Amino acid sequence: MASALTAATSSDAREISRDELRRRLEDTSLTIVDVLPEASFVEAHIPRALNLPLEQIPTRARELLPDLAADIVVYCAKFT
Repeated sequence: MASALTAATSSDAREISRDELRRRLEDTSLTIVDVLPEASFVEAHIPRALNLPLEQIPTRARELLPDLAADIVVYCAKFT
């Protein structure tokens, strides 16, 4: 993955709560990325989320996430 992207350091990344995510769902400056397989994404996903399965990150991240400085939320479990 490091060859396709500039990896964020642990100091760059932070965890947000479910409540914060819910508050920001209408914030178009927030990019939401579902890294589950496509079948899981089709079954259910957070509104506006992009599907970028883990195995596709090295080849598709630049295409789907051109602004790596933007606020990006990544999730890997069903949203409940």
